[in-house]
Amino acid sequence: MDPALKVWLGDDGILRIQYPPDSHMTLEAMHYIYDQHVRITTEKRPVLVYAESVASAEYEAQQFASSLQVVELTACVAIIVKSVFTRAMGELFMRFHKPPYPTRIFNDEEKAVEWLLVQWNGQAGATSGQEGGC
Repeated sequence: MDPALKVWLGDDGILRIQYPPDSHMTLEAMHYIYDQHVRITTEKRPVLVYAESVASAEYEAQQFASSLQVVELTACVAIIVKSVFTRAMGELFMRFHKPPYPTRIFNDEEKAVEWLLVQWNGQAGATSGQEGGC
């Protein structure tokens, strides 16, 4: 596993995933991220993905991102991109794999965090027994 791939929980309750520059989103990487999420927390969380310059994404990795085990831990996802190519990959993922959690692509971290927190806190009252929901 690429040691530059990082997963951590921010003080704001958002799980963050940092892909290294020009990385390849593989099924192995997705399993690593899932394992780290479970190690950090088993609560359903909003997720912020720093995918500024991901070079490619395996089909199987994209399928895993919409699997039941991932969905059970994922409240909503914001993906930060910096290139037109990476944005197009994200849009294809959303169109063909239809993640069952709210997902949006951003160029700006501050706007992504704001959206995640609004999504997560906006439905906290609608989801009894949970800290928040998207």
